Amino acid sequence: MRYLNKIVFINSAAIRYSEVQLDGNIHLIGTQGVGKSTILRAILFFYNADTQRLGIPVEKKSYQDYYFPYADSSIIYEVAREDGWFTVLSYKTMNRICYRFIASPYRPDLFIDEEGAPYPSDRIRSVLDKNGIKYSGAISTYEEYRNILYGNSDNKRDYSCYSLMESGSYQNIIRTIQNVLLNSRLEADYIKQTIITSLNEADSVIDLSRYRSHLSGFEAQLNDIGVFREPGMARKAAGISTLSDDIRKRDLRINDLCRQLRGAYLETERILPELSRKIHEQEAVKSDFYKQRDKLDAESKNRTATMEGELAVLKNSLSEAEAKRVFYAGKDIQTAMDRCNKLEILQQEQESLVVEKDLLSSKNKEASVLHANLIANLKNELAGFENEKQKQLLAAETEINARREARREYYRRLREESRHAASEEKERLLVDREKRTTEVAALKMRIKTARGQSGTSEELEAVKGRLGNYDANRKDLELKIRELKYELNYQTKEFETAGKHLDEDYQKLAESNEVKIEALSAKLTELTEFLDNQKDSFFNWLSEHKPGWEQTIGQVCDERLLYGKEFTAEVGEGDTFYGIRFTSGIHRNVKTKEDYLTEKKEAEEKRAGIQRFIATARQDLEAAKENLRKQYQSSVKPIKEDIYHAEYELEQLAVRKKEDESRLSALRDQAIRLRQEEIRRLEEELNAAEAVLSSIQQEIATLQGKMDRELASLDEQEKDELAALDKELSVAREAISEEIVRKKAELEERKSGYDREQLDSLTASGGDPKRLEEIHSRLAYIGGEIKYINETKALIIEYLKDKREMLDKVPDWTAESLRLQQIIHGEREELKKRLADVNRSIFKVDAELKELKEANRKALENREEYHRSTLLDWFTSRESIFSSMNRTDTDGDCRSLVREITIRISEQSQKLSELRKEITAYTGNFSEDNVFAFKTSFSDDKEYMDFACDLKEFIDEDKVSEYQSRINTRNSDIFRQITADTKSMVSQEGNIRGVVDQINADFKEKNFVGIIQCIEMRIDPSQNKIVNLLKEIKRFNEEYSWDLGQNLFASSADDTATREKATTLLRELIKSMDAYSGNLIRLADFFDLKFRVIENRNDTGFVERLTNVGSEGTDILVKSMVNIMLLNVFKRNASTVFSDFKLHCMMDEIGKLHPNNVAGILKFANDRDILLINGSPTEQDALSYKHIYKLEKDTDSFTRIRRVITQFD
Repeated sequence: MRYLNKIVFINSAAIRYSEVQLDGNIHLIGTQGVGKSTILRAILFFYNADTQRLGIPVEKKSYQDYYFPYADSSIIYEVAREDGWFTVLSYKTMNRICYRFIASPYRPDLFIDEEGAPYPSDRIRSVLDKNGIKYSGAISTYEEYRNILYGNSDNKRDYSCYSLMESGSYQNIIRTIQNVLLNSRLEADYIKQTIITSLNEADSVIDLSRYRSHLSGFEAQLNDIGVFREPGMARKAAGISTLSDDIRKRDLRINDLCRQLRGAYLETERILPELSRKIHEQEAVKSDFYKQRDKLDAESKNRTATMEGELAVLKNSLSEAEAKRVFYAGKDIQTAMDRCNKLEILQQEQESLVVEKDLLSSKNKEASVLHANLIANLKNELAGFENEKQKQLLAAETEINARREARREYYRRLREESRHAASEEKERLLVDREKRTTEVAALKMRIKTARGQSGTSEELEAVKGRLGNYDANRKDLELKIRELKYELNYQTKEFETAGKHLDEDYQKLAESNEVKIEALSAKLTELTEFLDNQKDSFFNWLSEHKPGWEQTIGQVCDERLLYGKEFTAEVGEGDTFYGIRFTSGIHRNVKTKEDYLTEKKEAEEKRAGIQRFIATARQDLEAAKENLRKQYQSSVKPIKEDIYHAEYELEQLAVRKKEDESRLSALRDQAIRLRQEEIRRLEEELNAAEAVLSSIQQEIATLQGKMDRELASLDEQEKDELAALDKELSVAREAISEEIVRKKAELEERKSGYDREQLDSLTASGGDPKRLEEIHSRLAYIGGEIKYINETKALIIEYLKDKREMLDKVPDWTAESLRLQQIIHGEREELKKRLADVNRSIFKVDAELKELKEANRKALENREEYHRSTLLDWFTSRESIFSSMNRTDTDGDCRSLVREITIRISEQSQKLSELRKEITAYTGNFSEDNVFAFKTSFSDDKEYMDFACDLKEFIDEDKVSEYQSRINTRNSDIFRQITADTKSMVSQEGNIRGVVDQINADFKEKNFVGIIQCIEMRIDPSQNKIVNLLKEIKRFNEEYSWDLGQNLFASSADDTATREKATTLLRELIKSMDAYSGNLIRLADFFDLKFRVIENRNDTGFVERLTNVGSEGTDILVKSMVNIMLLNVFKRNASTVFSDFKLHCMMDEIGKLHPNNVAGILKFANDRDILLINGSPTEQDALSYKHIYKLEKDTDSFTRIRRVITQFD
């Protein structure tokens, strides 16, 4: 047998130390306030471990503070088992009640020292360890404690050795035990609720506020969904969604363009310094080329300046020589020179002729002497003539030889100069040939490399790189979308869970307060009944028959007697009580009418306060839900935006991939075309270079041939000139020889003449006049010639000077002039070539510089355009984008991007205007409090877009189907819920009926009171209108459950009747709930419990309330019997594994029963293994209890518990 055997108080509840045996029926006696209820609550706490259900008034100290005021305070329970004993130690730590189960019977030395000082909890553990006693760990929760005590198998550790019973439904026993101590009413509602709460862990209720909430705005919601489902509205909604989606995409595109604009601007800012640097560099390069060109020109001019000066001098000299030649040709200088060259001859001839003349003129001379003188004169003349001619011949030979050497030196120098010039030119051509050969080889290698390449470009590689990253980017975006959707689902579940928690918290709050309201309502009903009963009560009789009764009998008369209707009273003398004879078995303290009115008023105010609190809690719930919804929307909106952006980016990624694929194909074609063009260009350059190389080689060959020809020509010219000089010398020799021969012939002829003249003179002895005439004429001629020679001598000298200084140098000057002209021409041609190269470089630099300047100009214009755009609204509204330093790749420039953004902003503005019109027209069909919570007024474009996005989400997620499903299945949901709730309630009637039957049978079996022939309970149908309506809805739902879920919006004739019937039932339910003051329908409302008591053959019939069953003691007796029967039923049903245990039932103020009935109720309880612990001021039947304890206060207000009687078995 298992049972609670003992309770020990140590420094607990104003008790220093006391042990109370609980192994039988116990009676606690003592005046009010000595601690009887304190002990009863401590015993109850052993069973229920619930500080809130001990009957402690709220204005008093809590259980923890009252029972455990000190650190060493403790209450110890000793439990008997069939296999031994164990002890339960309860103590307080950190303001919490904790337990330890100890495998030992109670021993004082384990908890107090030799001097009586209690051990603290840590010291108790040390003592237990020292004595080798096993104990459990600290049990810090009441639930764990109850599970151990009642043997609930949910415990993970094996605590079966500490169990009082083996039951998983021990809560019914706990509630019944505590209800016996805490309640004293015996009414149908109370008994119903006692049975219900004993059978169920929580009271079964139907929350009407839930129905009210579900049915709030029912018809308006039907209308809203009907409007939403109209085809025209659906088209408008789809149009708004499409339009808003287009605007959002446009906005995203605009944002993307803005990021591109920002990237273009940053790129512009980046390239501007680079462009300036490149322009500066190219300007420097161009300047260097100009300097190089000027230097080449200057160097060329420096090289040719001397030669040009020399050439100018030569040209001037040649001009002067030509003028001299013309001048001397006009003077017939050669004839003059020929005449002058005969001066000496003429002079000799003149002398000879003069001598001859003198001889011929002399008459004194003999003819032979004359002849001899003439002959000698002739010989002298001939000798002089020959000498003169030999001198001329020698001069001519000297001159010609000098000229020959000069010409030889000249032509040698010409050959050397020709060779040198040809060598320089050839060296230049060889260098150029080597350069061109290298260039040709390089071009061939570039052509070979170009042919070997597949054709690529920086842009093509960039496109390839992007295409290679698309799959990774797509996977990243898809992963991001999945993560965002997971987060969205998580947030949604969190929101739903939080909403459920709010509802649950409110429901718990409402239920707990509804319990209080029901208790207050019951109390008010009771008070109202008391007040209503005063008309026919003893109170009213006293007022009529005994004036001043308040100061006499009113001081000692109980209110139940005063306001009760079952009494007999008369005014009399003698054996009277204050002059009144009356009969009544009620002896309790009295309350006045004002007390009842005050109590009623306080109860009404308290109930109204609780109702206001519930209403406020409901408002708080709605506010919390609204706040939660706003928090949810604010938390998921960025997620949805990120999902939208990611999906848009994924969509754009596919578009860009397709564009890049097309671009890649085009770039490959372009690369092939460019490669082919590059090969063709390189081949053209190669052909040109080979042509130049061939031309150079041809020039080299030509130069060699030209040099050979020039040298051959110079050799030929030298040979010709030397031959001419030889011929001239030969001609001169021949001429002189001929002249000498002629002179000899002339002189021979003259000698012959002299010989003839001698003969003749010998004959005539006189001179020859004819000869003299001839001599005179000849002398005159010679004289004229000598005069001419003398006159022309200066000219001849000048001529010879000019001839020596000029005319003879004309060939040299001419050749030198030609040579210089060739050198200058070659230099100029070389300069032209070099200048052409430099000019080509300058042209190339100019082209690059032009491109750079154009790019710089465009960059400056782009920067200026960007700066101008910063003043525009669309720029300032996207400050976050334009303040970023992140660069976005773009092919556009600032000007084109600003232009495109401006155009798109204008288009977007038009779209927004269309959207505003569409939304205004759409929302005009809904009221402000429509079922979808659609906004009907908007302050800015953001609200319009938010509405459109919400509407799109509403459509995309088909939320209207949710609303329609709610309404569509409103009948189904409400009906099913009502059916389920009602069925659950009705299904419990069987359990309750079974308990009632067990109680009825139990009384029949073990009735001990002879005056009570019958105690019987019966369950009747409920008279509650809402309950009956719920049952009707249940029946309707069971018949039309399928139609209810499908046809709320159906328009076919076959479904109209069902729909109308469902709607009518819901309207009736709404109407009934509006008329119903409460928010809960409890299980107790689903049936009526009636009592029937037959006492002394007085049959009460089946009634809901037993106000007075006989006397007051009989009334308490009946209450006690019913409670004990309830506990017995639950005790028997509690454990199917082990049933050999006893429980305690505590009853306070038992002294109102007759001693015989006390013994009977004790036996009635003991027969059911229930031990009674009663409390009363005095003892009337000591032998009925095993232990009697008397409680009293000492001088220090500590409670002393003294055992008065103990009966031993």
